[in-house]
Amino acid sequence: MNFLNIYRNIVGYEYGWSGEGNEQWYYSLALIINIMLTWWLKPELGIVFTVAAVIHYVTVCVYGCAMLSDFGIWYSISYYAIHTLIFMVCCIFNWQWALLTSLIVIVAYFITPDKYVLYNNYPFALLHHTIIFITFVVIALNLPISLWIRIMIIVICMILHPLIDCLEDECINFSEVTYESFGRIVQTLKDHTVSKNF
Repeated sequence: MNFLNIYRNIVGYEYGWSGEGNEQWYYSLALIINIMLTWWLKPELGIVFTVAAVIHYVTVCVYGCAMLSDFGIWYSISYYAIHTLIFMVCCIFNWQWALLTSLIVIVAYFITPDKYVLYNNYPFALLHHTIIFITFVVIALNLPISLWIRIMIIVICMILHPLIDCLEDECINFSEVTYESFGRIVQTLKDHTVSKNF
């Protein structure tokens, strides 16, 4: 195994471990970064924002895994209602922090090189992977907790990385699930409009 492959095993492969992209990894790591920053800088918000992040993540995974968009519009509406409620609750506790943590996830999504890698052999994918991984490691190592816990956080996330990339392989990622649920709502409304006209 050469150095480049060792490096890929640390920060992630250009196309993801499953060959289907890295979007879910960036999204997951952004949520983990949010949780760490919250417990570090805003510990009084730790429980609320951690629970919110977990519910958000589980909702995305369950919706995508069960393909709930195929079972009716109410699942799609519930998907958006749950996430809207989560955001509103977080805003009630601290709207600035809610916006900041949301921005972190948005930035992570937009620096995901998937759209460039998969279609144009984007040469800077490993650089993107390195930036977000180093950001995660630096924050983890600066947490005011025992060193072994900080190291365990990093190791566990590295172990989970291939599994998270497998979710991408199963088309279970934040953007795809969100687009599917939105598409289901739009299509249902279109069908309803057409049926009323005839």
